[in-house]
Amino acid sequence: MFTMIIIAGLGLAQTDEIKTSRTPPLAGNLSLRLQPCQELLYRGLFTEEARSSRVQFQRSYRIESRCLVLDNDKGNHHLACLTLLKQRSNPAPLPTVSSEPPSTSVRLEIINIDSKGKILQGNNLGKLSLDGPPTIEWGYLVELPKSRIAENDTWETTEDGRPVCNWSVSTTEMVQGMKCIKIVGIQQTDDWARPRADQQAWKRTDTVWLNPQLGVAQKVERTIEIKDPAHNEPSQKSTLRCELETSLVYPGQLFQDRKREIQLAQNYRETANEYIPNIGKYTPQTKALVRQVKAQMETMTQTPYRDAIIQTSKRIENILKGDNPEQVIVPVSTTSLQTAKIGQKAPDFIAQNLLKQESVRLARLEGKSIVMVFYNPKSPLSSEVLDFASKIQSTHGDQVTVLGMSVVNDNEIVRKQAESSKINFMVLDGSGLRSSYNLESTPKILVLDSKGVVRMNCLGWGQETQSEISSELKRHIARD
Repeated sequence: MFTMIIIAGLGLAQTDEIKTSRTPPLAGNLSLRLQPCQELLYRGLFTEEARSSRVQFQRSYRIESRCLVLDNDKGNHHLACLTLLKQRSNPAPLPTVSSEPPSTSVRLEIINIDSKGKILQGNNLGKLSLDGPPTIEWGYLVELPKSRIAENDTWETTEDGRPVCNWSVSTTEMVQGMKCIKIVGIQQTDDWARPRADQQAWKRTDTVWLNPQLGVAQKVERTIEIKDPAHNEPSQKSTLRCELETSLVYPGQLFQDRKREIQLAQNYRETANEYIPNIGKYTPQTKALVRQVKAQMETMTQTPYRDAIIQTSKRIENILKGDNPEQVIVPVSTTSLQTAKIGQKAPDFIAQNLLKQESVRLARLEGKSIVMVFYNPKSPLSSEVLDFASKIQSTHGDQVTVLGMSVVNDNEIVRKQAESSKINFMVLDGSGLRSSYNLESTPKILVLDSKGVVRMNCLGWGQETQSEISSELKRHIARD
């Protein structure tokens, strides 16, 4: 008995020494270590509340987020991300402005991410909502620094049109039996400490417990606080808490069943999006599409990704019946993120120059008129659009800045086309601007005046488009 007590005492002493150690157990650089066919499943809770003289509101959702590794290519990961939101009933809800029935959101997106967690291509992800639940959640993927990290180390990550996020290493903690590296990311507006009278101030805090074996989060907690103009206390607050529930590799047919439903869901949504704007014209084709997909599902093994297929079918059925076509989750605040609108200043952003190793910020280009040319380098129209943009730069180079905005984040394709077209302007990565610039299709050209205000918004392409843009530019150059 005496010997056993001594051994237990030594064990406790060893544990205390580990707890007080100031060096995280890092053998090298942290990076993603996910393999093809591996699926991560996160489950948790999202809560939001608003408290002010006008609004008292509280609501919560159960969140389920899956991430399936479709393929790995030269260190990059091709991922399918599915997020489900289910509203919970509050036992004693606060008085609300309006009563809303429980709603469910299903969203599936395909993204490419490098070994350090940086999203390379996620055209439809947009930005994380500040005032509502995340319809697509990817907070378990953190952009890591290229160098190895230790306690108290810091690094920065950038997000289109938003302040820099400052990350720091805190300590190590046990989560679900796994020794994780705890990191904290803080992103806030410049006026958070002293809110301005003409705009909201906000602060986002992400606390992530990184699984060093996988390079992704074992646990995520995110808090977003919003202050109304000229108010020192937050009027809105949302909190997300979720943990990694399973990390499984699905071999052979089990993986193929998932991949097949993901591909069907993506193709179904894309085809439906082509028909829906002119549903009256394409009603027979739309109904045939629904029947075709239903027949396909009957021959397929059901997986969790079928929810995305069912969501598209419900959307189409609602539109055909003349009902509300979308299942919209209304945020606590009706204030939406800034988007590009005629007569208003264009949303600021920081984007990578795809032809040079540098970042470009829109606000720093003010002083000249700006022509933003959103295009898809894979489109047959792109060469003609780029030729027109080059002519503008050549003709008005002293008074106009032309920005090529590629909606495809592929340096090789962009560079080859730039060389063959002999373009004379910058080409930026515009793949992350779909939300703030309302990008549903390309080409799309915006004309901004010297103060950054949107003066023209042209969608589509033709001789008439070119003449209109040229005339508008001449007017603004004359004014400036």
